[in-house]
Amino acid sequence: MSIIRRAAVLGAGSMGSAIAAHLANAGVPTLLLDVVPRELTDQERAAGLDLSHRSVRNRPALRGIQNAAKSRLPAFGHPSRVDLVIAGNFEDDLGRMAEVDWVVEAVVERLEIKVDLLQRVAAHLAPKAILTTNTSGLSIDAIAAGLPADVRSRFFGTHFFNPPRYMYLLELVPGGDTDEAVLLGFQQFAEQRLGKGVVRGKDTPNFVANRVFVFSTVYAAHAMERHGLGVEDVDAVTGKALARAATATFGTSDLAGVDVLAHAVRTHYEGAPEDECRDFMQLPPWILAMVERGTVGRKAGAGFYKDKRALVIDPQTLEYRPRREASFASLAAAAKMADPGARVAALVAADDPAGGFAWDVTATTLIYAARRVGEIADDLPSIDNALRWGMGWELGPFELWDALGLPTSVERMMAEGRGVPHWVRDLAAGPTPSFYVRDGGQTLVWDVREGRHVPRAVRTWAISLAEARRSGRTIRECEDASLIDLCDRVACLEFHTKANVVSEGVLDFLETTLERAGSDYDALVIGNQGTMFSAGADLAAMLDRARRQDWAAIDSTLSRAQRAMMALKYAPIPIVAAPFGKVLGGGLEVCLHTHRMQAAHETNMGLVETSVGVIPGAGGNKEVLLRAMAAAGVRQADLPVLRRAFDIIAMAKTGGSAWEAFDLLFLRPGDGVTMNRDGLLQAAKQSALALLACGWQPLAPARFAAAGRDGLGNLRMILHNMRQGDHISDHDLLIGDRVAWVLCGGDIDAGTIIDEAYLLDIERAAFVRLCHEPLTQDRMAHVLQTGTPLRN
Repeated sequence: MSIIRRAAVLGAGSMGSAIAAHLANAGVPTLLLDVVPRELTDQERAAGLDLSHRSVRNRPALRGIQNAAKSRLPAFGHPSRVDLVIAGNFEDDLGRMAEVDWVVEAVVERLEIKVDLLQRVAAHLAPKAILTTNTSGLSIDAIAAGLPADVRSRFFGTHFFNPPRYMYLLELVPGGDTDEAVLLGFQQFAEQRLGKGVVRGKDTPNFVANRVFVFSTVYAAHAMERHGLGVEDVDAVTGKALARAATATFGTSDLAGVDVLAHAVRTHYEGAPEDECRDFMQLPPWILAMVERGTVGRKAGAGFYKDKRALVIDPQTLEYRPRREASFASLAAAAKMADPGARVAALVAADDPAGGFAWDVTATTLIYAARRVGEIADDLPSIDNALRWGMGWELGPFELWDALGLPTSVERMMAEGRGVPHWVRDLAAGPTPSFYVRDGGQTLVWDVREGRHVPRAVRTWAISLAEARRSGRTIRECEDASLIDLCDRVACLEFHTKANVVSEGVLDFLETTLERAGSDYDALVIGNQGTMFSAGADLAAMLDRARRQDWAAIDSTLSRAQRAMMALKYAPIPIVAAPFGKVLGGGLEVCLHTHRMQAAHETNMGLVETSVGVIPGAGGNKEVLLRAMAAAGVRQADLPVLRRAFDIIAMAKTGGSAWEAFDLLFLRPGDGVTMNRDGLLQAAKQSALALLACGWQPLAPARFAAAGRDGLGNLRMILHNMRQGDHISDHDLLIGDRVAWVLCGGDIDAGTIIDEAYLLDIERAAFVRLCHEPLTQDRMAHVLQTGTPLRN
């Protein structure tokens, strides 16, 4: 792996500043440079500054850092990371390039500007420093042409997808002189330190993901009129129904910018003269007219859509009209299907306009991707990964083609006169007609150059639960959960309920799993590889019981959950949670009772129960209180400790990253952060093994002094003031009072020694009592219906 201690980013526009922010997220101190301004702002004049002042000369870079910190999707994972980015400029600070291990250029997409800047930078590079260009499609060799030979060996393209913090794909594109060892070392750094899914592309227009996606977008824009569809119809078909990103075709173009789409199409047309579809690669006149008018997407306030998608453009008039919902039977049927392959297969077989359009776009895109093998990337998985990681497709082109059935789909394509590549036709007619096949415990993939299936390359730092299941490593399973052997006597408990909620089935499975601890496995990881760790408890079941006034059933469920959490906490083996994505409510309570957490950087943690009208009911209150006391180094909660725990729970605070979760006490010293989510389970497994190697011992039961009625009085005064200031509603006041009651141990003397069981009992009673409230039931229903909290 390349050792990148310090880096520099050239260009402080939206992309360059976001790249610098993500390097800071990975703990890499980074210089951010841009041009020197030639004029003062009014504010600078008023402050008596001149053009020689450092803050003026660094203004573009300083502004880039500020914009990255304040963006709607924050580019920094924690405010402290801002300090790792240092502003500079191209005139004063190019000499500092000698101090860094990697320089990434991210200026405007104009060849002559990039070439000129990189030639200036090359004179200052350290002897082993890596130099890269962030470009979405310009020729790497053309950019490298003016660089010294020794620099060209460590120069290549790093195509970050926007926004860099959140988009998983990073395309690495070597030039003709790039040293493979340098590229491989950087790839390892990008995967494990920057948390990227790396795809090796070739120096061709638009590289890998954009090459296929832009073609599919242009084809859909031309085909929509032929199939009698509107803009919103196209997006209804080419979104989730076609196993692609929910933003679909035109919605994605609005996000990126219609002008950006036009630039990519022009790059494709001018740079790919041998492409069999080159003459087709021209945007329809109505889209070009949009670019001329400046209606280029969200950044302009209007593109294909306007007014938060309430209005949609009419290609015939270029005027906006109310958006209508697509109403095709095939789409309604597809929406009910969870499996992406089956969903697309049903849609493209449908005999209605949506089905016909879906098949046309899908068939054409699959054939186009097949013709690009060897041109844009050497292997099929690279193209599949690029579309999944960079464009949000659920299945890559070849994965989807397998799901549709290669022989039958090729037969249909040939009957329609579509030009299926010879190698695909030969594979479809062969004894194993599939791009991917299983052979024992490994996956094989078709190698076009060798004309046979070969073992698919594996990332040794990543664990795949799907591969483990296919290899027969499922220890046991039920409808709601599975136990998977991770080898080395470590098992993984995986939820697979809807949104991975902590259902009663999950709780039963967890308790049974813990009963076998130490016999079948010596350590346990709790994690999954879905879209989120867990959205919380089974809120629908809780609301149903509340409406039926089945308070005994609610109490029983909570009792079972509390028992399971305590079994987790005092288990005889080390247990490590591997949270990522949404980790809310009951899902977080599971994590809080484990012995370590290995969290993904992109983790959204919070005890959000008050937003649905209740309080944490499976030990979350006591765990936050204990963590607040430990952080303060006390064994009895004073007012600052109580206030900290109270604010976290009563205000339903959430952390937008793992680093923010440390601030909220959800993560503790000793817990780890993994940048690449695909490596999360492996990191959690290693954490569990490390606990064993260090002489794991079960925890001793916790006993501590309660704050009692003295603390309760203080918290109630805070709540009273908040209500008087109209910062909370009457129902918020009631819920907050119940949080305070639990944290203080109720109406008891301050200093009374209590244990966890005592707090769990009063927590459960408070939860059940809040479920009686009609306003709580209204909050629950609103969240289930809309996904957003209700303040009532």
